Amino acid sequence: MENENHEPDQESPQQVEDKSSDAPSWFQDFVDHYDVDKPKQGEMLKGTILDIQEGSIVLDVGFKRDAIIPGHDLDKVDPDYRNGLEVGAEITVAVLRTPMGDDDLLVSLQRGLTQKTWVKAEELTEKDELIELVVTDQNRGGLLVSFDNIQGFVPNSHIPAIRRGTSTQKAGEIKAEYIGKTLPLKVIEVNQKERRLVFSARVAQKEQRQKRLEEIQVGEVIQSRVVNVVDFGVFVDLDGVDGLVHKSEMDWERVTHPSKYFKVGDEIEVKVVSIDKENERVSLSRKILLPNPWEKLIEDFKVGDLVEGVVVSVLDFGAFVEIREGLHGLVHISEIGYANTEDPKAALKKGDPVLVKIMSIEPARERISLSMRRVPISEQMEWIMNLEDAMEMVVLDGEREEEPQDRVEESDSPESPSENEKGEKDQSGIEGSGIVSGKDEPAAALEAEESAEPSIDEEALVDPAGKEGAGAGETEVENNE
Repeated sequence: MENENHEPDQESPQQVEDKSSDAPSWFQDFVDHYDVDKPKQGEMLKGTILDIQEGSIVLDVGFKRDAIIPGHDLDKVDPDYRNGLEVGAEITVAVLRTPMGDDDLLVSLQRGLTQKTWVKAEELTEKDELIELVVTDQNRGGLLVSFDNIQGFVPNSHIPAIRRGTSTQKAGEIKAEYIGKTLPLKVIEVNQKERRLVFSARVAQKEQRQKRLEEIQVGEVIQSRVVNVVDFGVFVDLDGVDGLVHKSEMDWERVTHPSKYFKVGDEIEVKVVSIDKENERVSLSRKILLPNPWEKLIEDFKVGDLVEGVVVSVLDFGAFVEIREGLHGLVHISEIGYANTEDPKAALKKGDPVLVKIMSIEPARERISLSMRRVPISEQMEWIMNLEDAMEMVVLDGEREEEPQDRVEESDSPESPSENEKGEKDQSGIEGSGIVSGKDEPAAALEAEESAEPSIDEEALVDPAGKEGAGAGETEVENNE
């Protein structure tokens, strides 16, 4: 029983060492050079560069044998990156195949860099960070971007400029404009197994807008650029956020259509009026930065003043009259004529000069009420007469400017005019001078016949076409006598 329960004595360390020393030398060499943990194909290793040769790079990867990056793999690596490698640098490589026996441990730098890029993409997803990438090409489904040594993809649905309903042709034109440009993007899918790396420009743009909206302050004055012109105003770019300048905030004058003031690409200075962060809307004003004509109006005019103006538009409820550049007042339909007027368009038209009385001034509301009916009749008649005199002077000045040309044409005639022709010229000359203005043609002709000789003198005065014509006329009268 004692022999059965007797445990064998344990060998001392000294005895183990003695036995190992008895092992054959070839076995010891095998143990020393055998890689117990052989690297497997596809495994990622970190190594230190030991030597850089023309067609290969030797690495220390922590195994009993060195790793080698073959030349055909180096050819796939970006030349700039490859030329920047030096002895002692630490790089990541992938095992191309598990070495057998004395085979070299071949590794791939290109696959190592690719793996590193996938890890970087995962980190971007986890940190929810933006990245800017260059667009290299396009296809039917979207844009292709370069993410280190991996090609990424931006679907059409994640390109802000391509909206729902955009035609295929138009979408292609939009994408072509992006090629070569840098886009802010957000990683939305990383699938290394299926080699899918998907980005979104729309998500990135939204985040940028939110950030920009936090930066913009009400009352801030910003230099902006017009990006779109619509019927109700213009949209401008505020460095990543679009703001609206409504046509009522474009100018102190009444703006009929914004396209008469601005076009896409124009630079304008605007002031932030309000910000709606939830709906991403920014209201702007250009008018508020311009001199306020209403402030000057209070200084120059007061209620009860009679002022001249020009009708700028006629509507069903009255007419707008410009009393100063940029200042329009309303003459209500009930204030147009001395009698009731049912149709303003029957009494006034655009461009008519009018005399109006200022009834009220409201600078805060930018309104001025005018009246034609409350202008005293005596003042109205005097203004009309002065207006007619001014118009008559304008007509006379125009005729006087045309007279020298008519006289030159008469002096160029080689033959002396007959008495009848002279009479006709005399008559036309008298009428042109305004002396018989308002008479009918028979009365003017009778007056010319009653004084034939003075007509010759008048021709010399009114139509001095030249002394030759006058002398010829006198000679003909003497011969008849």
